[in-house]
Amino acid sequence: MTESSNLFVELLQFCLGTRDCLSCLPNADGWRYLFEESQRQALPGIFLEGIHRLSIQDSRLTGNLPKELMLQWIGLALQIEQRNALTTKVCGEVVGQMEKDGMRCCVLKGQANHRYYPEKMANLRSCGDVDVWVCSVKDSRFMAHSDVGRVLEYVDAHWKRTGLCWLHCIFIDKSGVPVEVHFHPSFFSRPKYFKRFITYFSDFETCIERVSVDGVEIPAMRVEKDVIYQMNHIYRHLIDEGVGLRQIVDYYWLLRRFFDERLTVIDKAKVMEILSWLGMRKFAGALMYVMKELLGMPSKYLLCEPSEKDGEFLMNEILLSGNFGHNDSRMGDVLNGGYLKSRISQASRRFKRNMRFFTSYPGEVIWEPIVRVGHYIWKKLRLWRY
Repeated sequence: MTESSNLFVELLQFCLGTRDCLSCLPNADGWRYLFEESQRQALPGIFLEGIHRLSIQDSRLTGNLPKELMLQWIGLALQIEQRNALTTKVCGEVVGQMEKDGMRCCVLKGQANHRYYPEKMANLRSCGDVDVWVCSVKDSRFMAHSDVGRVLEYVDAHWKRTGLCWLHCIFIDKSGVPVEVHFHPSFFSRPKYFKRFITYFSDFETCIERVSVDGVEIPAMRVEKDVIYQMNHIYRHLIDEGVGLRQIVDYYWLLRRFFDERLTVIDKAKVMEILSWLGMRKFAGALMYVMKELLGMPSKYLLCEPSEKDGEFLMNEILLSGNFGHNDSRMGDVLNGGYLKSRISQASRRFKRNMRFFTSYPGEVIWEPIVRVGHYIWKKLRLWRY
């Protein structure tokens, strides 16, 4: 890592409370780099909270932070807080309407992750859309007999659908917040592990619990289930498009909550048994390495022994890709040159990405294009009708 990168990691650890101080003070250019990198990783609000604590510790520590940059940082943080308030409101309204109409719902990640963060930091987490896993009937084993058609009919009757894929459909709330309605919480490309994943999450009633987010009550994934689900979520983003530090920081706070509150429900040995059954044992070792080396997580909060080899690879991908891989300079621009060229470029980009993961996760890489074609056929032929 460069000196600037090291300073970024140190400030990240300070924000999380795993480091007491910085090894050196950033100059004006250093602060600009930290601001830009925090944006690239979708963490500007979290970093601002850390800077605030740094200034309380000693005002001289932030003396080189340019005033105009600080004002820009504060303005961005205020926007994040406002967006969080709106997204939480929409989340509560959408889920409330669905439940009133007899749907079974579970808010995935996103706003449901706020419960894991310290109070002062929760609404500084950069939020995206609302993800809701939905069942069309009150059947505790609904996922074993899913009825995508009924869910689509319900969504179309209440909102204007703007997108559809095998995993979810999308609509935009009247306030402008995107909502993804999931037919499945997530997936694996490898059929054997996807079948196991669906089986594990098939009993809807055992997956959800009621939580409060800024006074808005929503159904969310149980913490002990969320440890499994969100590792899959990070894994999927790594393979499909890229994963950044926002998701990693979410998992950091999730692990803290799991170890502090839920070990009496399920211990970490059982969690690792489930992760191994789902084919994520290797990835778990890589992720724990990132948690320890990049975020400074104490060993008592790790699910398993960190894997240095796999972890170094994952950490490099996270730092280079940025949030959702949008800032991965290795991939180039695939959006120019017309529809056909764009499609070819996207296919080429995906192939190039997949080849990077072939030695680490060959099963997912081999099955990914086959599954993608299957999903395309499912959508074009509207196979949810059968």
